[in-house]
Parts: sequence; C-alpha cells; structure tokens
Amino acid sequence: MFKFINKEDKLNQNQNSLTITYPRTVNIIFGHYPFPELINHFIIEIKNNLDLKMENYTHVKGGMTDWNYFKDKKDFINFMTYLINKHQTTQPEIFKFFLEKFIITNAWGNEIKPNDNLTYHDHSDLHGILYLTKGCELHLPELNLKINPHPGDYYIFPPKILHGFDKYEGQTNRYSLIFNIGQGESFEFNKKINLIKNKKMKKL
Repeated sequence: MFKFINKEDKLNQNQNSLTITYPRTVNIIFGHYPFPELINHFIIEIKNNLDLKMENYTHVKGGMTDWNYFKDKKDFINFMTYLINKHQTTQPEIFKFFLEKFIITNAWGNEIKPNDNLTYHDHSDLHGILYLTKGCELHLPELNLKINPHPGDYYIFPPKILHGFDKYEGQTNRYSLIFNIGQGESFEFNKKINLIKNKKMKKL
C-alpha cells in the first residue's frame, strides 16, 4: 500500500504500477505473489542461511544471506517467471524479452529484528523487493512516498531511487527477498550487431 509522507498530497495509481513526479517522473511496478506456501519457504530459507559476515555489513543493519543466495534457486526463478508473465503486456520495456535483455545480478534475503534499520541508499540497477512478512514501512523521501507492505507484496523500482527506514520498533522479525536486475551482456552485444547491420544497409 502506498501513502504520501506529506498527507495533504493525493495519490493516483493503476492496477499494477504507480507513476509519480516529485520532482522527477518514475514508474514503480508492484503486485502480489499469491503463493503463501512459497512465501513461507523463502522465510525458512533465510532463517537457515543467514551469513554472519553480512550482518550490519551493508545498508541493511540487520541479518542477511549471501548476496547471491537466491539467484539460482528454483523457487526464485519461478517467482521471476511469474513477474515476466504478469507484467510483459503492461510493462513491455522491462518484461517483454526479459531473459534476452536482463540478468539478475544479485538476489538475497534480509532479516530485520527489533531496533534494526535500513540506512537510506539507492541502487544503480532496477531493484526489486518481495516482502515475505509484513514489512517495515519503507520511505522514499525523493518521491514524498512511503510503502506499508504486506506478505506477498512486491515492488520493482527504477535505478537511483533513495529508500530506507529508521529504527524498526516492532516486536517480531521481518523478512524480505531482495533482487537487482541489470542489463544483460548478450543484449548489449546484439544491439551492437544490429547497429553494424543498419549501417551496412544504409551504404547499399
């Protein structure tokens, strides 16, 4: 669920994405992953595979798995397949020919305990979050926006969106699966090949 930090502003969104200008225009893709048994399995995976070296090491001032723990996991691949099928018509610039254009650069799990926090930061790539439990309220100050997520909710942000949250004051641990989406090398190579072909065609 989206809310403005400044409550006087009004919010308009369609079914699967939110476009907001504050002060720049960005598109946030969102939805709900309707498979609670898989959500629960992700939670168990995170609990059993926290990497002590990663705790408080990054912007996540809490627990983490290895950066790439979920990258090649079958259940995560199934989740990405769901996203591709769900959004390739409404968001074709990302999800149409997704496997040819993009790669998952990282996919990891977070455990947020009482008094943990997420320092404000951004990502250079597309950035996705799948919430496995009710999440900590995520603030996006540049957009005057905050998100109050529920289990199964997912959000995909464009690059360079500042986000974070202050000290978590709840009583139960929160879990989420995070992933970054980068442009694939094969897609860049194909673009170069097509550029060369086009130049040759113009000379003929």
